[in-house]
Amino acid sequence: MKKPAQIIGILIVAIVMLSIVKAFVTNRISTSGLTLGVIKDHITEKKRENILLSEKLYSLASLTYVSGKADSLGFVEEKSRLVISNTVPIAIKP
Repeated sequence: MKKPAQIIGILIVAIVMLSIVKAFVTNRISTSGLTLGVIKDHITEKKRENILLSEKLYSLASLTYVSGKADSLGFVEEKSRLVISNTVPIAIKP
């Protein structure tokens, strides 16, 4: 009669221990899910910031911006110079 009582006692202890382990694991998973959500939000924010900085870089590197900035700093476009000389052509028609 002692054998069935011992088996039932061992089973009850095992069930209690497994329930405690299950509660611990479930709590651990739920908190890691919150941390994962925070990390995903941070990644999304950084991606958005990266896109904005890329657009700003493209606008600052554009030729129209650089040209306008050069004009405002006093750089002017050099005009082609026309030079007229009185040299005799090498090939003369007879």
